[in-house]
Amino acid sequence: MKKLAVIFSFISLAGFGQKAYMSIDTSRIRIGEQTILRLYFEYANPDEDALIGWPQYDDNLTDEIEIIDKTVDYEALTDSTTKTYLREQQITISVFEPGYFKIPAQEIELNESIYMTNELDIFVETVEVDTSKGIIDIKPKYEVNYSFSEMAADWFKTYWYVFAIAGALIAIFFLFRLLKKRRGEEPEPEAPKIPAHITALEALNALLYGEGWKTSQKKEYYSTLTDTVRRYLEERFDIHALEKTTREIIADLKNADISDDDKLYLKKILSQADMVKFAKFSPEDEDGYSSLRQSIEFVERTKKAENEQEEISG
Repeated sequence: MKKLAVIFSFISLAGFGQKAYMSIDTSRIRIGEQTILRLYFEYANPDEDALIGWPQYDDNLTDEIEIIDKTVDYEALTDSTTKTYLREQQITISVFEPGYFKIPAQEIELNESIYMTNELDIFVETVEVDTSKGIIDIKPKYEVNYSFSEMAADWFKTYWYVFAIAGALIAIFFLFRLLKKRRGEEPEPEAPKIPAHITALEALNALLYGEGWKTSQKKEYYSTLTDTVRRYLEERFDIHALEKTTREIIADLKNADISDDDKLYLKKILSQADMVKFAKFSPEDEDGYSSLRQSIEFVERTKKAENEQEEISG
C-alpha cells in the first residue's frame, strides 16, 4: 500500500501543470477611477528551488492604461503534499480616456520557462454633464484679509529670479577670485585606473583566505562571490552586469572573447547564487570552494593583456 501511495503521489505531481492567469476587480470604470489588476501564478515546487520572474513595468501597463501602484508578490502554500504554491501580485491601474481597452497577456517566468496569462478587457465611461443648467460658483464669493507678510511672500514667489540672478553673480565673483588665486598651479596627476582583474582577484583571494564556504553564512558568501564576478564582467567587457539577470548577462556576452566552457561556468555559478539568495538553497562546502576556484581561474583566463592595459592608460 505504501508503494502504491508513493507511485500515486509521484504521478499526481508529474501531471500537475503550472498556471498563470489574471483577474480584475471591476472591468467597468469611469475616467480617472482606479481598479486593481491581480496577477496569479500557481506552480509546484517540490525541491524548493523555483525562481519566479514577474513582469517589469515603468509607469504604464499599455499606452492608455497607467499604473498607479503595485505590491510585492504574495505567496501562499495551497497543497503541502505536492508543495504547490500560489503567488499573487496586485497592480492598481487607471485610464483617462473613454472606450474599450485590452489588457494584454502577461509573461511570468519560472526558472527557464515562460508562462502567459489570459487577456482582459476594460471599459471606461465618460462623466455625464448636465448641460441644461448654467455655470454656477461652487461657493459664494467672500473677501479675505491680505496681510503684508502674505504680500511679501507672493512678491518673492513672483520675482524669485531676481534673487537667483544676484546669488549667481556673487557665486561667479568668488569663483573667479578662487580660480585667479589658483592659476599657475599644476593640477595633481590623475591616479591610474586599477585594472579590473586586479580588483577582482584581490576580492576573490580574500574570500579564499576567509573560507566562507565552510560557514553557515552561505548567502553572504555567494552574494560577495557573484557580486565580484559581475563587477569584473562589467568593467572588463563593458556590460551592465550588476543590474541584469543571469540570462541577460549571458546574452550580452554572446560576442565577447569568452569560451563556451567559461560561459557555461558563468551561467552555473550565477544561477546557483540566485538559488542560494532567493530560494534558500544550501550547496555543499566543496561546491562553494569549487565555485571560488573556478572564478579565480576565469578571471585569470579572461584578463586583459599588459599591452592592452598600456594602450588604455595611454
